Amino acid sequence: MVGGGYLNRDTLSDKLHIFDSSTNNWTEGVSLPSARGALTANFINGTLYVVGGVDSEKTLISTLAYNLSTDQWTEKAPMQTAREHLTSAVVNDKLYVTGGRTNGMASNVNANEVYDPVTDKWTILEPLPTKRGGLSSTAAVVNESIYVFGGEQPTGTFNNNERFDVKSNTWTSEKSMPTARHGLAAVAIDNKIYVMGGGPQPGGSTSNLNEIFIISK
Repeated sequence: MVGGGYLNRDTLSDKLHIFDSSTNNWTEGVSLPSARGALTANFINGTLYVVGGVDSEKTLISTLAYNLSTDQWTEKAPMQTAREHLTSAVVNDKLYVTGGRTNGMASNVNANEVYDPVTDKWTILEPLPTKRGGLSSTAAVVNESIYVFGGEQPTGTFNNNERFDVKSNTWTSEKSMPTARHGLAAVAIDNKIYVMGGGPQPGGSTSNLNEIFIISK
């Protein structure tokens, strides 16, 4: 599923598009309650959770849930810190939301929170060691640890690779990416994390890079 986002630099979308891999087709779902971009989203037990982002007026603190069975959106408990260009990951059916910014690249944050869908509550966790926004889909999970890659600030991009241990609520710095960039995608398969695309310069830059971080078993 793909929800919200920017149609262009100044226009936000409220659309929800659903891809069916069995038919190789896209369909349109029920639109988000309002248009927004620079959000983060993840699935937990058949529900899509959409968190944070920005609308036409402000940075958002909200949590929205889309139930695939009922085809409905509901409002859930908000985060503690409003932010956009953040990232998220799911571990043990809980949503971990990390980093982002509050008002442009100069306002990066290191907020780290976890949402429990069962209790509908957020809990503040140990903050990200480096304040980073421009994170997009930069978090990947291996063995109950969340790896957060890259990001941007006004003076450049980050090559940081920082690991959050869910059990101990602690961060460690891992080997940096060969190429600093923001807005990339990180996907874990077994003990390898594929870190793809992203912009090597702050703002509107792109790349076709694909670098692999191998985790010792």
